[in-house]
Formats: sequence, C-alpha cells, structure tokens
Amino acid sequence: MSNNINANDYTSWYDSVYPRLTDHGLWLRGGELNTVPREEFEKRFFKVLFVRLSTYSDVASSFSHLLLYQIAASLPEVFPDIAYLPPENDAKMFEKDSVPWLLGTQTKAGPGRFSFIGFSNSIVQELLNIPRFLMTSGIPLARNERMEREDVPILVLGGSNALFSSAIWGDSSPVDGIFLGGDASNIREFLRIAAIAKKEGKPKREILKELESVEGFFPSDNIKGRTRRKTFLWGHQETLEKGPVPYEGEAIGVGHLQITEGCRALCGFCAENWQGKPFRELKEKELIRKALNMKTEMGIEEMELASFNFNMHSKFYPLLWEMLPLFRGLGLKSQRFDMLSFAPEMVEVQRAVGKTTFSAGLEGISPRLRRYLNKNLREDALYKSLELMFRAGARELKIFLVSTGMEEDDDFRQFDALLAKIKQYKERSRVGTRVVFSVTPLVRFPWTPLEFGPAYSAEVHEAVAGRIKKSCEVYSFEAREAMDAKEYLISQVLVRSSEGGIYKTLLKALAATSFTYYSRVTPRFFSSFVSALEKEGVSLNAVLSAFTLEESMKKPWAGIETGVKRRFLWEVYRKNCDFSEIGTGFNKVNVEKPPFPAGEYKERALETVKNAAEKSLIMNIGERGKGLPRKYLGLVLARAIMKSEKTLVPYFRSYASSYWSRGGEKYTRITGDDIVTLLWDKKALPLLEKKLIDKKFLATVNTHLDGWGSVRTGDVPEAPGFSLTVESPYAFDGTAYFRERGINYVQHKDKAMSYRLEFPVKSLKKQIVSEFSYSSVASVDGKSRFFVNIVSGPKFNVEEFIREAFRCPDKNDRVRILVSSRILN
Repeated sequence: MSNNINANDYTSWYDSVYPRLTDHGLWLRGGELNTVPREEFEKRFFKVLFVRLSTYSDVASSFSHLLLYQIAASLPEVFPDIAYLPPENDAKMFEKDSVPWLLGTQTKAGPGRFSFIGFSNSIVQELLNIPRFLMTSGIPLARNERMEREDVPILVLGGSNALFSSAIWGDSSPVDGIFLGGDASNIREFLRIAAIAKKEGKPKREILKELESVEGFFPSDNIKGRTRRKTFLWGHQETLEKGPVPYEGEAIGVGHLQITEGCRALCGFCAENWQGKPFRELKEKELIRKALNMKTEMGIEEMELASFNFNMHSKFYPLLWEMLPLFRGLGLKSQRFDMLSFAPEMVEVQRAVGKTTFSAGLEGISPRLRRYLNKNLREDALYKSLELMFRAGARELKIFLVSTGMEEDDDFRQFDALLAKIKQYKERSRVGTRVVFSVTPLVRFPWTPLEFGPAYSAEVHEAVAGRIKKSCEVYSFEAREAMDAKEYLISQVLVRSSEGGIYKTLLKALAATSFTYYSRVTPRFFSSFVSALEKEGVSLNAVLSAFTLEESMKKPWAGIETGVKRRFLWEVYRKNCDFSEIGTGFNKVNVEKPPFPAGEYKERALETVKNAAEKSLIMNIGERGKGLPRKYLGLVLARAIMKSEKTLVPYFRSYASSYWSRGGEKYTRITGDDIVTLLWDKKALPLLEKKLIDKKFLATVNTHLDGWGSVRTGDVPEAPGFSLTVESPYAFDGTAYFRERGINYVQHKDKAMSYRLEFPVKSLKKQIVSEFSYSSVASVDGKSRFFVNIVSGPKFNVEEFIREAFRCPDKNDRVRILVSSRILN
C-alpha cells in the first residue's frame, strides 16, 4: 500500500470516463438539489466526507445519510460531501486508474482533502467493505498506524448497525471511533468540537479525547469504556426537510417522514427495536408542518410514513386524513398483524386510500416459535387479520418469517395448517392475491434477549428454508430467502465477535478473494472466511454457542449503556426459552378511532386525484439539468414555484410530463426550451396563472431555480415547433437514418463543409423533420466538430437520431453529443 494518502482532485478523470460509468456516471456527478455549491469547498474550513458502504442506487431511498448531510451543511464552517461504493463495473475502472473509493461525489476530491470521514453502516454485511475503501485510498488499515499520521483524516463509524460492529473494535480497528445513535444535537456538537479542535491545530489523539464528551461516542480501541446512547428528544428532533435529492429514478419525488421512533413491541429478535427504546411519536400537527416543509424544499410528490409499525401512532387516522390531500400518494409499509385484528377499520381505511399491498411480520412458523421470539401474536388475531386482508381484495400479501434453527416436525405441521387456512381465505375471497413469504435466518444481535441463545449453523438454516419453500409450493404460494444461510453465518459471526482474531480472519479472506459486498456473499469468500477462522484458531462452534448473563458481562458490547438493563434482557430470554412471553398483545394500544368512515377516506383520496389539473410551462433547461431525468427537473421547477408562493404548497400534486421525454427516455440530454407539465389542484390554478404573468414572481422563481433552468411567461402552443442544434465531436452521417424512415431529400452545398437538405412533400408529411442543415468546423486542437440544425416535427425522436446518425467510437460516448432546443411558436 502506498504511504501517501490520496489528496488529488479527480474532476478531469471523471470528465474523461463518465460516459462509461454506470448510468453515465450520474451517481458520481454531484450537484444534486440542496447540496452545498462546490465553490464553498475552499471557503469552509472543516471538510467532512460521509461514506455509504453500498452503492448510490441501493441507498437512494435511505434518508439517514441525507439527514447527516443536512445537519452538517447547516454549520457555517463545515463542508459536507458524500462517497458511495462504486458499482461493480465502475470499481474496475477505479482500480485501473488508481482512483480512491473514498471519493467525494460533489468535489471529486480524494480522502486527503478531508479532515473527517464518517462511515454510515446500516447492515452488518457492509462492514466487509471498509478495508477495501481504505486500501484503495492509501489509508492504513490499523488504528494504531493511523494515529501516527496527522495527514490521515479521523475515521468514525456510525449508523444503525454501529452498536453491532464489535468485530472491528480494538487496536487494529479500521476506524478511530464509534458513534451510536442519531440525535441531531449530538451530531452537531460532535462536528462543532471536531471543527474547533482541528482549526486550533490539535493532534488527532487530542481531538478524539475531546469528542468523548459527546454522548454516544467512544474510541474504537476503548472497548471497556462506557457510553450511553442518548435517546431522541422528540421536541427537538430533526427530520429530513432540506436534504439532497438523489438523481435515482424511483427515489425522485419520494419523501420519508419519520412519524415514530422505536416500537411498542418486545420481539426478542429485533435489534432496531431494543436499541430504540422507549417508543416515541411526533405530534400530528408537527408532522404536517414538517411534511409541508419537506415538500417545499425537496419537491416531494409522494410521502412515505416511516415507522417500524406505522399503525401504532396514536393519531394515525387523523394524520392520514390530513396528509391525503397534500400528496399524490402516501406510502404505508410495515405493520403488525394483531393491530389489524383489534382495529379492523385499519384494513378498510388503508384499502380505501389505495393501499393494495399488505406486509406484516409473522416471524415464527408456529405458535411455539412465535412465543420463543416473544412475538405476542395471538392465533385468533392472526387469522382474523389475514381474513380481513383477503376480504379487502389485497393485490399482494407479503409475510415475513424468521428461521430460528429450532424448527421441529410439529412446527411444520402447524405451518402447513396455517398455509391451508390462508389458501381457504384466498379462495373464499375470490381474488387473485399474490402471497409471498420472505424467510430470514435468525441473527442473534447483542442487546436483544436472544443474544444469549445458541446460534445455528448455515446447514441448519438451509434445511429450514428449503422445507419452508416446499411447504409453500404445495399451496401455490411463493417463498424466497431474504438472506441466504452463508451470508447469515458471516453476519452472525461478525455481530457476536468478541476477540481480535475474527477481524484478522476477515482481512485474510478479503485479501485472498478480493471480495466486495454488493448484494450477496459469494461461496468463494465464505469458504475463505471459514478456512481463515480455522487457521487463526478461532472456533466457529465457540462463537455460535450460548452464554450466560455473567459471561455476557465480559463481551465488548456490554460496556455500552443503551438504556435497557442486561438483566432484564436475560429474564426475557429465560422466559422465552420456556416458550412463554413477556408483555401482552396489542389489543389495548391507544390508537384513536377514525374520525370518518372508510368511505369518506376513499372519497377524499379520489377527490385529490379528480381535482388535479395540468399546467404547462416553457422551461429553458440549463447546463445543470443536462442528462437528468426530466421528472427531476419538473420537481425542481415545482419546488421553485412553491418556495416563491407558500400558499401554493398544499396544492401541488406531481410532475406529469415534458415534451422531450415523450419517448420514455430515462435521461434527457437536451438543454434549452422544453414544455414541462405539472399537476396542481384546480383550486390553485387561478392564483398560479395570475402569478405566472407577474414578472417579479417569475424572477423569484428563476432565482430559486439556481442554474437548473428558467421559466418565462406566455401561452404554451398546442402544436409546438422546435429548432434543434446538435453539436458533436463525432462525424455526422445521416444516410442510414433517413433511409430507414423512408425520408427522401436533395442535398445542397451552401459553402465549404456546409450542407442543406430539401425534402419533398411526401417526406414532410411524415412529421419527423421539416428543415435540416449540417456543417463541420475544425477546432483549435485540429479535430473537427460537427453541427446539425433541425426544425423538428412531432414524431422526431432525438435519441434515435443521435444513436443512428453519428459515428461514435463507443455507444456510451453518445452522451458527449450536445443538443439544445428553441421553441419556434
């Protein structure tokens, strides 16, 4: 490994290779809505790189790193940037050109330009990727080596899995500190202390010592240190309201509003639940205010209500009623079966507002195993909930199962009885509901009651999953593995790691296989990891074996205070081992009754759709918008309008279309004039139309567009005509393009290297082109650039023209061809 940490600027490299990167390098492009301008990089003293250990597309719908960015960007001396795991194809190009994985998407700066690097770890398997990020970036793998290098930034691991990262704690840790929790005030305090200390020139050891004053942080080598994860103070809790908006298609226009924190349940396997105690919920009015702020600042058209179990919010029905007219759609995911049975109106209301896919956790395949998992799910509640969902005409039913490794023949007999009952409900309802079971092996996480129990081998879980699949097939239901057994075993070993030998074996296996975790663990890496464990003298059986309360006190994670007593966890576990449960069902959860019948919810949802009306505007797309999905730019425009006139915010519905994306193109390269159509509630149209002829209002809108483009007043023609200018570094040859479409023409030479085509009436009637000329010009470097001018017809497809009429060295290089548009009428 090089002794020089990478501090280069990779802007030139990106410009040279972006056509060949995944999605033409959009994930590495930077400049997303609500990001800090790149010119601030040199102005802000403390430079922070937040690193996602998965790819851009995989985490686009995740909001944790976007919230981190929002918090950091609010501090005047902090410049935040984000790095992602390069997609598999792109990683090869990074390696070929010696480009670090720790590369800021906004700045294209290597890790040496940053003072602080924060890894956001959301799932256990992502820990496997940290060494590769460091190795490709010239950063020593061991903590003690990095502490001797002041040129190496401070590395800290945070995220929802940080509590379960004991495998990488110790003197050889790939990170310098661990940060638990997500309290916004703690994050701000952490960044403030680090920035001041760095500005004062303090060494890293001293900075890390000062950071220990922040609740939730401890040095990664101080595994005996005690720290407490501070609970969220919901009166001051920050939600994502002005975070970056990813370019990723399905995530565009979708917001995530966290309505609760933690869970009321006591399920023994759920790590998120136990580290998030106690359950808290944000008040209804505050949620509405935050939702409208997010809509305004991020151009949101659809809102996901984020929660472990959304139907546990005590004001769920009033909240749903108030949110319905504000968004095109509401996402409702993850709920308990029994909540539906004790409040059957929940199914009716959800179905009334358009929810057709229901998902819930069954977990154990039998009542016995559900008691072991402390699920607190009564049989009568389960069956009633299932019957209600089929009766409601669900399009799809997803049921989540946990493979415990303790399944016996009688458990499978009871599972078969349940499957037969589900099939009966389906046939009785006469609906074609798709029933899908998702099976996950039980990973026994620290700080859950089940951490004390024995974990089972990969072979045991493979057998259980196979038997569940066979049972489902008999009843014509689908079954899939959310995590295969080999991946489970590695995850279980990592979260239960209490000795340094496991990290050493991990490094050996990674070096031997050059493995990177994307979506699965390969057989080769798995075999290498298990073999390395044996060679290192680490007993797999010992890692998987059960332990007592007293033995658990010696585990590295026992030194952390989460707010839950270890003795209480032990008591829950012992009770569950007798197949008894602690806690009760949820028939008494205080969720208010709906203020209106389900039919009125349905009518309210339908009114929102029926009252939506189109408003088209002429938008001139700027360079910042080139190559992006037109929906992205449409929502940027909607945002600018809402920010310019706040009374319009509740009435915006969604992006509808653009003239230049009629062919369904994922990305549109055209800059210049486009006709963008947005949907608004009819009530807003008089005010909107009045505002759009106000020059001051338009100036404000264009200020908020900030380089994405501009809008201008004036009526939008029903049959618009466009003049296009195409500029290409590659030779133009339109012969095949015109011949394929049966377009005849006569070519005239106007002057040297300049030509004009004349079309007969029959060709003009095809409504593809009406005027056409082209020329070539030699540039300063001696290479020719080709220019084509077109007056297009309604059937002209830009992408087809570029694909067929230019001789590009590689098909990906087409993105270098520039197209600008001007509306003619």
